[in-house]
Amino acid sequence: MIRILRTVLLFTISASLFSSCGEDRTYEYLEMTQENQWTFSKMNEVYLWKEAIKEPTRTTFFSNTSKFFSSLLYKDDKVSFFVDSVSAGTYGITFAVMRDPINERPSKTYALALDVAPGSPADIAGVERGTWIDAVNGTALTTAKYSMLQSGPAAKVSTAYIDYDDENAKYFWVASDTLDMPASTDIEANAVYLDSIYAQRSKNIGYLVLNSFDGDDFVQQTQDILMDFDAADVDAVILDLRYCHGGSIANAASMAGCFVSEELCGTPFCHLVDNYGVVDTTYCYMPQHANLDDKKLYIIIGAGTYGTAELFTASVNAARPMYDVLTVGAVTAGANVMTSEYASPYGFTINPATSFIATADSTLLQPAGIKPDYPINELEQIERIYPLGNGQEFLLYNIMYFIENDRFPVSGNSSASILIRKQGKAFKR
Repeated sequence: MIRILRTVLLFTISASLFSSCGEDRTYEYLEMTQENQWTFSKMNEVYLWKEAIKEPTRTTFFSNTSKFFSSLLYKDDKVSFFVDSVSAGTYGITFAVMRDPINERPSKTYALALDVAPGSPADIAGVERGTWIDAVNGTALTTAKYSMLQSGPAAKVSTAYIDYDDENAKYFWVASDTLDMPASTDIEANAVYLDSIYAQRSKNIGYLVLNSFDGDDFVQQTQDILMDFDAADVDAVILDLRYCHGGSIANAASMAGCFVSEELCGTPFCHLVDNYGVVDTTYCYMPQHANLDDKKLYIIIGAGTYGTAELFTASVNAARPMYDVLTVGAVTAGANVMTSEYASPYGFTINPATSFIATADSTLLQPAGIKPDYPINELEQIERIYPLGNGQEFLLYNIMYFIENDRFPVSGNSSASILIRKQGKAFKR
């Protein structure tokens, strides 16, 4: 009741601005601000941090709806997002933004393509994992200006590569091709990026890369792959979630059933918790045909590991014996709350945070992310970034070496300061 009265009062005060010389223009005001009025009302109804919503100013209701939505968000909210009625789409690149990693041009900024969605505008243009980009349409990248690589019209992308001068023993930049990239578009990427079985000396190793946990066929697809791993009697499984942007919690719970003891199936995998600590929904481990709980599990994580991927990592790690699951890579994104999608009558959708996420023992996921058991910077050998699945790819190589030798190879540390950017949803029911 208090919330309703507050909203009505706001309408009354704001509407008074539209009264002049006795003329009541309340209807005109409500019509002009109806999109933002709907957004404000829905956020007050469902938002996880609704108590933190600031009362809009008299003029705020006239702002762009996306900006209005952002103005309502809690200061520490890093997962809620807005989708316009006309989607800008994406170029399909996951990239790291950094200052010159070889320090030849310290003030210059580069973007390194880490993952390119098949069939995306970037893929059509010829951008590959390991492609360095320094300008778009002649405009140099900066650490604050990189959205031009996320979406937009058709663009010309300037690329470069790192070479080595044997005589002077130093790396240097070489200008490369200018690529014609089509306009950004909506992409339906397959959740399963690739899978493979490697015969490594005395051991067989299963390797699975996930882009997300989304898709109606996700459970069947991953079941088939894991059953192949089981039939090949793999000694270990490497699950690569470094660019996994979240997705369906139900799918994650089903897949998790393949990696935990059968006795745990039917017991809680995670809980959705409201702002008062009350459990709203519980998801359980689901029994599956493939069960690899007797195999050592290595999970590759990083700054692009988001939402449901973090939940899967935390839950399976907690459910297995100590050191039976090892995480390798970098600290995860820390997307620790679930978003829910609400379609407006005006074509756009809002996706506010609606629940905290807790593992089976009621431990909340933390915004600081998950720290890996073995920190390894995938950009440590930055002069050559191999494709995912290639045996020389830095993280895959390190883990396979560890599996065979029970230790990681000695290596240095990269000092590159990076910011990984990828669009995607954190959690999905």
